[in-house]
Amino acid sequence: MGKLEIFFIRLFLSIMFAFMLSRFFFQKMPMLKVFGLAIIMLGLAYVLEFFRKRNKTDS
Repeated sequence: MGKLEIFFIRLFLSIMFAFMLSRFFFQKMPMLKVFGLAIIMLGLAYVLEFFRKRNKTDS
């Protein structure tokens, strides 16, 4: 899979998880904040991937 395909999969999953989490825990959260949460989750996916790859090459 290419980098663009992985990005779209992560984007889709982050939006879905952000929507489910916000509706489960915060029923009245505005959609703008839901998309903000999705962007944070997407960023965390890339940060964690960076640390995972960095640790693999060091060992």
